[in-house]
Amino acid sequence: MNPKFKKLFSPIQIGNMVVKNRIETSPAAPRLADSEGLVTPELIEWSRELAKGGAGIVTVGISMVTPPFEHTSGFCVNMGSNSVIPGLAVLADAVHRYGAKASIELAGFAMGHDLPEEGMSPIDVMTHEDIAGWITFFADAAERALKAGMDMILIHGGHGILVSNFFSPLFNHRTDQYGGSLENRARFACQLLDAIRDRVGNKLAIEFRLSAAELIPGGVELSETIEFIKIIQEKIDLVHVSAGLLLDDEMVPITTQPTYLKRGYNAHFAASIKGAQGITVPVTTVGSIDLDLAADIINNDEADICAMIRTVIADPDSVNKARCGQEESIRPCIRCVLCLNRTHGIEPLRIACAVNPKAGRELELNQVNHPAQTKKVVVIGGGPAGLEAARQAADAGHQVVLFEKSDQLGGVLRLATIPDFKADLKKYLEWTIRMTSRHPNISLKLATEANPENVLAENPDALIVAVGAEYNIPPIPGLDGKDVVWVGDVESGIAEAGQSVIIAGGGLTGCETALSLLRKGKKVTIVEMVSEGQMLKASPIPMTALLQLLKKEGATILADHKLIKALDHKLIVNTNNQEKELAFDTLVLSLGVKPKLQEVSKFANLIDNVFLIGDCTSSQGTLYTATTGGFNAALDL
Repeated sequence: MNPKFKKLFSPIQIGNMVVKNRIETSPAAPRLADSEGLVTPELIEWSRELAKGGAGIVTVGISMVTPPFEHTSGFCVNMGSNSVIPGLAVLADAVHRYGAKASIELAGFAMGHDLPEEGMSPIDVMTHEDIAGWITFFADAAERALKAGMDMILIHGGHGILVSNFFSPLFNHRTDQYGGSLENRARFACQLLDAIRDRVGNKLAIEFRLSAAELIPGGVELSETIEFIKIIQEKIDLVHVSAGLLLDDEMVPITTQPTYLKRGYNAHFAASIKGAQGITVPVTTVGSIDLDLAADIINNDEADICAMIRTVIADPDSVNKARCGQEESIRPCIRCVLCLNRTHGIEPLRIACAVNPKAGRELELNQVNHPAQTKKVVVIGGGPAGLEAARQAADAGHQVVLFEKSDQLGGVLRLATIPDFKADLKKYLEWTIRMTSRHPNISLKLATEANPENVLAENPDALIVAVGAEYNIPPIPGLDGKDVVWVGDVESGIAEAGQSVIIAGGGLTGCETALSLLRKGKKVTIVEMVSEGQMLKASPIPMTALLQLLKKEGATILADHKLIKALDHKLIVNTNNQEKELAFDTLVLSLGVKPKLQEVSKFANLIDNVFLIGDCTSSQGTLYTATTGGFNAALDL
């Protein structure tokens, strides 16, 4: 073990339980429960994988304490009925098998739960009978967790949902004993925690999640939070420090940071709380933490436990790998937030990960066995799809030959890693190249363009085609001008952008390039034919953060503007049925890609067993579709 991890992997006592290390999987909503909120085999295997990977505490994500209603669970565990106990007991046993402690997050939402603009909030109009009812809901849910054999519960008292609303001056305008002073606003949490202790005693540890600061004018500030913790700390065993609200879409990137924001976003809040005079309860920190950062936080005594989820979704074995000195083999999370974009939409989907094709499919993949007979496999293309396919096939015991026409692996992913703010993706690129290059079952043929002759010369049993895509230039007059360049050439430095730049295309690639150019002192305008709201749909959380940064740094964003034609240093666009002229030094095209159909056709029927994967099959490809396609092809050999 690397000496820096020694304290991170030391045991810690939380309440009456001893946790084997200082790592907790923070509560996610993988949407793997059934429609009634009951535990499923899929959720059990998801939790088993996290426990098997080495975390000290495995936390089941947000679980409602109210009785289940038809189609309202959102495929999350519902703790409002005794029917949840048998399945949750199986989950707890699966977690315990690997020496981890099983926890579950308990939460409640009040009806009409939005940021109040004027007047009353749902908290303000609750009767004392309503309040007592909510306290009973939480106490009942805690007792069910105990009966199921869980070790800990996490009370969600942050991010602007029910429990936090009583403490927050943004929501609580009551004039009775639950409103006004700090002590009164803490009363609901105190009564709730007392009721839970009456039911479960010290048989369950209690973790209390809160927002150290709500990060909005009129919201809770850190100084108040510290005083609040002093009031409740004798009633809990662990305080879990986050920040911000989830009720405003523009604030979601603050709570769940994409790659454009720093790692360890909340660590300074946890450090302030842990170091505050009079605070005695152990402190958990959360927010874009990987294992290296966790070790630094624990070694610097800034927290007692580090909670993380995206790190262990990207590589469920990452904790054990760090403990055993195998850090180089940890698959990095790129913080693209695909996992949350899928699970927190209006119509939530099951969890998935851009770099880990197994995420959410644990039960399905448990049924897959390595083939009895190994094959000779040729992979054409060393981009992310081809690299994933090659590694997975090699891991299954097949002999793989990978053709890459350039002298280095990585494909177009290399272009995406150039900006400084794409450090997470660069780490993944380095990882996927490293793990592929050193695999004993993979033979690399770099600077070798595949053709039917040299592919057939390998006598392959299977062929995986991952030749990628080419950039798209729509039939718009003037896009072939000397002052027009492809976004990839700007990213790579092949083309130099002038001082005044228009970027045609407001997707992630175009907006990331815009941010990079702005930070080089360029004047940047983004032209996009769809509305700003539609721009967000493809990847809501990262795009929200990116648009915020672009506006802060002075970008002009022209949504609902359609390209008509390009002239010499002028672009004609149409908006609201009116044409207008925009001047530029350089026009950068970021208008998507199209499959290399001619290249694909050379190999599509070359042998009987051919798989087409990645961008060569779609104009809407992503890293997720690339890695998943490569993984599935290798699985089906």
